[in-house]
Amino acid sequence: MDIGPLLPGRMPNSLRSQRLQVTLQDAQYQMALLQDQISSGQKFQLPSQDPSAASHAMQLTTLLAQNKQYDANIQSSVAFLNNTDAALGEISQALITAQGLNSSGIGASSNPTQKQAISLQVQGLIQQVVNAGNSTLGGRYLFGGSQSASVPFTIDPSGGVVYHGDQQSLDAPVAAGLAAATNVDGNSALAVLSPPISADVNPALTLQTRLSDLNGGQGVVPSQINVVLSSPATTVTIDLSQAKTIGDVKDLVENALGALNVTVSINTTKDGFLITPAAGTIAISDTAGGTGASDLRIASAAAASIDSGDLNPTLTLTTKLSDLNGGTGIGVTAGKGLLIKNGAISQVVDISSAVTVGDLVNLLKDPDLGLAVGINAQGNGLAVSTRISGSDFSIGENGGTNATLLGIRTLTGNTLLTTLNYGQGAPVNAGNPLTITRRDGSVVNVDLSGSLTIQDVITKINAVDAGHLVASLNSVGNGISLTDDSGAGALSVDSSTLGIALGMAGTEPGSNPAVALVGTDANPQEAGGILNILVRLQRALIAGDDRTMTRLGGQITSESDRLSGVRGVIGSRVQTLESIDSTLQNQNIQTQEALSSAKNVDMAQVLSELLAQQTAFEATLRIAAQTMQLTLVNFL
Repeated sequence: MDIGPLLPGRMPNSLRSQRLQVTLQDAQYQMALLQDQISSGQKFQLPSQDPSAASHAMQLTTLLAQNKQYDANIQSSVAFLNNTDAALGEISQALITAQGLNSSGIGASSNPTQKQAISLQVQGLIQQVVNAGNSTLGGRYLFGGSQSASVPFTIDPSGGVVYHGDQQSLDAPVAAGLAAATNVDGNSALAVLSPPISADVNPALTLQTRLSDLNGGQGVVPSQINVVLSSPATTVTIDLSQAKTIGDVKDLVENALGALNVTVSINTTKDGFLITPAAGTIAISDTAGGTGASDLRIASAAAASIDSGDLNPTLTLTTKLSDLNGGTGIGVTAGKGLLIKNGAISQVVDISSAVTVGDLVNLLKDPDLGLAVGINAQGNGLAVSTRISGSDFSIGENGGTNATLLGIRTLTGNTLLTTLNYGQGAPVNAGNPLTITRRDGSVVNVDLSGSLTIQDVITKINAVDAGHLVASLNSVGNGISLTDDSGAGALSVDSSTLGIALGMAGTEPGSNPAVALVGTDANPQEAGGILNILVRLQRALIAGDDRTMTRLGGQITSESDRLSGVRGVIGSRVQTLESIDSTLQNQNIQTQEALSSAKNVDMAQVLSELLAQQTAFEATLRIAAQTMQLTLVNFL
């Protein structure tokens, strides 16, 4: 039998019928698809109908949805920033008014009654600025930082203004891989926190120090290192990639070299590694592509020992207070603590329960103290500011050395004389000495010319009669104390401009040489913004304090310039956001066109294809009709 392909004229009728049915069904399906495309205007109803086009369309749809969210974020951010600028405009106008009121209140230009009236106008300006500072948009406070749900500014019973927000930025994504700040926090806008009190407290390196906290916070990327020993001659590759802490590095190196008697220790005087073999020399290098040895500062040519030097660990909330100041800590805390004065607040803070920096920060964040507390930008010390505008702020000792060793005492031997008295300084070079009347009645004139710091002043006084006339920092609070054992009379410092500026003017009238003439704090801290200016101006007008009003006049000018700069930054941000949004809109147009091309049909083309399919379908129907009429006779 011939089993080759069946020719059309020889194909069995049943097989021919099946093929015709398949052809008809396929034609019907294709026409149905084309009709769906005509009715919906889209190329496919299910992704399986055109997987490639469907995948492309889904990507474009996702991009449009992302851009829609970016656009919403931009519009919200622009509105927030524009409202912020409007509020700052009101505040700037208040500052201009304050300048005129300040000028009117100085000296003989106004009498006491008029000064009182002017002070009431200033009080109105304070409320005006507080109201502007508490502006909201969409239920969010403009100037609260990340605390946008809480009122940022309140007036305390003493008349000072307290800032309750933080210094955090609220960022929103405005484009792929790009976030923009949507707010200006209260401190950036109105300078409501005093400059932070801070100093390097030299946190010590310990086995618990994290590698990410080394090198001033830049961290270390641990990797493989090569170690070469001369005795016995050995080369070892050590994998440090899993190390997280200094202790991990020590263990990995010692375990790898333990049989070779290599010790790894912390050099406490330098806060770094000291790696020493029992004999011979040691050399350490990075493997190809690694930086672990270099980052840890242990990469070295052959040497009897390797000293990494200071790895400069940063201060963290988990740093122990006993590890500060190179590991010497801060001394006795029981019964000592910190004396904090902040406006009407005067409180000794007991820090004896604090073990870590985090413990101390939590104690100082007590709302009753009115402080902003954190770690400084350098990562090597605390940063403490007052939240209260219009008041003096200081941190002093309470019979110990805690404030000094924590780096937050506001008056130390290193304090520059030019910063005293709100930046007005002390006239040590004016040609007038500091006059001291000793207990024996003798008078000494101490030439302080050339002095730059508080310690310079103390040193020069102590050089007059070493061990008998003694100047030192107050043991409680801040200021310079003076003792004298020359006799049993009164001890005094004259009330000259210099004596007053140093906070030393006054008299200790008793006859006990051990009792000191205790000076006052000549270095109070203050916030520098408009609220501080207005509160102090109001008080100066009531007191008729022309000296303070003169000082505030210069601050008003500086604050006006600063506020103009802040508004300029806001304007620049808005322009940037609007530019990004314009680019986004253009991208959306192009994306929408691409999506339309991927999803929408060419109606003319589809109609043409449908007509062709219908013609072919009709032809197939005719062939089918003829085929179905055939009998076995047709094949004989």
